[in-house]
Amino acid sequence: MDITQMNYFITIVECGCNLSLAAKRIHISQSALSQFITHFERDEEVELFIRKNGRLDGLTASGKRIYKFALDIVSMHEEMEDTIRKEAAKQKGTIRIGLPSLVLTVLFSNFFSKFIVENPDVKIEIVEEGSYELKRMFFEKDLDYVVLVAPTDLDPKSYEEHVIQIDEYTAFMNRSHPLASKETIKWKDLNEFQIGTFKESFITNRLVKEKIRKKKSKAEVTLTSASWDFLVETANHSDIVSILPAPIKRYLKNDQVVMKHFDDPIPFNVLLCRPVKTSYTPVETFIHESMLSYFYQPID
Repeated sequence: MDITQMNYFITIVECGCNLSLAAKRIHISQSALSQFITHFERDEEVELFIRKNGRLDGLTASGKRIYKFALDIVSMHEEMEDTIRKEAAKQKGTIRIGLPSLVLTVLFSNFFSKFIVENPDVKIEIVEEGSYELKRMFFEKDLDYVVLVAPTDLDPKSYEEHVIQIDEYTAFMNRSHPLASKETIKWKDLNEFQIGTFKESFITNRLVKEKIRKKKSKAEVTLTSASWDFLVETANHSDIVSILPAPIKRYLKNDQVVMKHFDDPIPFNVLLCRPVKTSYTPVETFIHESMLSYFYQPID
């Protein structure tokens, strides 16, 4: 029984000997799973499962002992694989990862602080720039990975993308603002107000201006900055409405600033991107899988 078959065996037991459920969980056909059991028991001359009315109905005494060994061996194999990835990562040079400053703050700060502490021998260089500059560096192969806000406009044949955050852009304003009492804001509600958002080197600037034009709003972007807290603070002391990604709300320190949703919001979707290659180095795979596992939550 190899590692893959051990995982099959463990999954069958974890699913209460329900082959249909186990097959769905490990993404193989039920017949293939049934054949694995039949062939193994025949070839090794040992019965793993008790049968009742043609169905699996628990483990035999032998099956229980083998199951315990399988659990231990799979656990040790996973530990070994993790060690191999980490040791291989030590033998590779620095990996450069480009991110917009805001994305680094609101999404990646906890990840990188923990990753660096747990993997001191893996060399990472974090590059903070606006989306357009990051894309230029990525195209010129100055970055191994880049985190971008959609749309990335990358060629799917040349670049791999993974969505790691789905959210939206919202409006930030002071509590006494005329729009602060509204449940949600329509784009035409902005007609009489000045708009603040990120500067032109950020994809946000383009998305906000395109939305304003599409909605035929009379609002104009009159204030731009690379600093989200400056934009929020300016909104606090004026009637300017700052349009920024919703996750910023978690970092607000001023309770006089409120966030309002749009009835037709601009999506704020963040993607992890890397070049498509025939193969990746162990350290590239390790970092890639670490980032994805941090953001992807299992669905029961």
